Amino acid sequence: MIYQVIPSSAAQRDLKKLSPRVRQTVFNIHLPKIATEPRSAGEPLHGDLKGFWSYHFGHSPEYRILYALDDEAVKVLIVFIGTRENAYEEAHRRLT
Repeated sequence: MIYQVIPSSAAQRDLKKLSPRVRQTVFNIHLPKIATEPRSAGEPLHGDLKGFWSYHFGHSPEYRILYALDDEAVKVLIVFIGTRENAYEEAHRRLT
């Protein structure tokens, strides 16, 4: 089953901040992987972000895609796309 990937408005702004090369890999490789295998592609988060998932890619810098699953609607809501630095704090700020 393929999930529909829906970036939040904040995640859409995050995408615009990425370099064209990284943005292209997000669209061509990483989002399709999340759409087809959302649970095995990412890791479940804990604490304040429990219920969300984190997908990791890249080296120097490392990037994160943070998302929530809606199994009934077969959708993935992307809440953050960016570097690892402050990713979880920024996602927490956006969600509260």
